[in-house]
Amino acid sequence: MKIVKATLSDIRILAQMNKRLIEDERHSNPMSVAQLEKRMTGWLQDAYTCYLVKKGDRSVAYCLFREDTETYYMRQLFVERGYRRNHIATRLLDWMFQNVWPDKKVRLDVLSHNKEAIAFYEAYGFRTGALRMEK
Repeated sequence: MKIVKATLSDIRILAQMNKRLIEDERHSNPMSVAQLEKRMTGWLQDAYTCYLVKKGDRSVAYCLFREDTETYYMRQLFVERGYRRNHIATRLLDWMFQNVWPDKKVRLDVLSHNKEAIAFYEAYGFRTGALRMEK
């Protein structure tokens, strides 16, 4: 497993993985891969940074975040379906906390119906800091 900083040349694969993330978490986002490419390009050109997990020459996971004044905001963490339950997300987060996020809290949003993600983050040590509601 190798962790590398994503570049604009990785946009297509990031958008494809983002589409699978949207499907897997049953998010209501209707964007196409092309639209996700455009959005991801804007994010990487602006405030966001992304790290990819590589197994050989295949990208199998990614973590997208931005640095805010007092925290890091992790917008997306995704592991490809065939690579889950192999501790890739845990190892990626361990690496991020050691190499990228050593100095501030990390915050994230999880869809309330995504019980698997909630259980994973709680097991990793994240705690609910606020409850965001929508109507």
